[in-house]
Amino acid sequence: MAKLFYVADVHGSEVCFRKFLNALKIYQVDAGILMGDLSGKMINPIVKQPNGTYLCTYLGENRTAASERELEELKKVIASSGNYYFLTDPDEMEELKAEGKTIEGRIDERAAKISLSAGRIDDLFRKLVVERFQSWMELADERLKGSGIDVYMAAGNDDLMEVDPVIDSSSLIVNADLKKVMVKDHEMITLSWSNPTPWDTEREYPEETLEAKIDELAGQIDNMETAIFNLHVPPYDTQIDQAPKLSDKLVPSTDETIPAGSKAVLDAVNRYQPMLGLHGHIHESRGIQKIGRTLCINPGSEYSEGILRGVIVILKKNKIKDYMFVSG
Repeated sequence: MAKLFYVADVHGSEVCFRKFLNALKIYQVDAGILMGDLSGKMINPIVKQPNGTYLCTYLGENRTAASERELEELKKVIASSGNYYFLTDPDEMEELKAEGKTIEGRIDERAAKISLSAGRIDDLFRKLVVERFQSWMELADERLKGSGIDVYMAAGNDDLMEVDPVIDSSSLIVNADLKKVMVKDHEMITLSWSNPTPWDTEREYPEETLEAKIDELAGQIDNMETAIFNLHVPPYDTQIDQAPKLSDKLVPSTDETIPAGSKAVLDAVNRYQPMLGLHGHIHESRGIQKIGRTLCINPGSEYSEGILRGVIVILKKNKIKDYMFVSG
């Protein structure tokens, strides 16, 4: 048997990543799989004032840190939610704002159709993303050494291309993206890219290109009966791809959902019928979907609350013996 722990969409949350590493040993799994999106989405500037205090706007509230201890607590809160903190001063803040972009978040910029092309804010965002990934790889190598647990990671559509070489730098974590790897006795193919989204993210393909990429990966599998499809985007119009409907201004609805998965993924699962499909991408659609003999799972995500959502899957030869959703 093989016992797997699957997590998706931690979006930069420091606490969720640490919980993932801890959970591998707590649940006594054989392998852990952490699938994109792995990067955070927003920067929270912490501005040092002339009187020595620090001011920050976090979740729409003004926060003040009057001591080094309070500053470290503020940094921890920001990082736990998946955001990036940035220490600066009023003069530098004015210089950054002069670019005409929104320093707080890339999502705000996309919604407002503001270009994310070259500039200090974009450079800063990329630097902070890479730095957190580097710290994660160092932490993982330290925590996992001698554990005997196999760990696989891959980016998602929201992740910068710069994160791939950082994952590759780990001595213990395998970057599974765009290849076939062996998870114990099971062949697993992984694809980080998604079908087009309203956010125009880093890794998006038209459905026909997505289909060709999946076919190329599936062609490497020798035994489809025991295979795992680790595809970031879920199959279209299922129980695990229902997302809040967006307005013209990209504001999510509170009471109406629409399918946001991929038709190429649905078609691939129907045609190839692997044993297990692992998906993420749609945070609100935690659940399962049986497509023929294939069990497709989306563990959902509550990264912004510091809650790690995942699923434990037990595989026995050519069947799924059991699975259990977990959170904490």
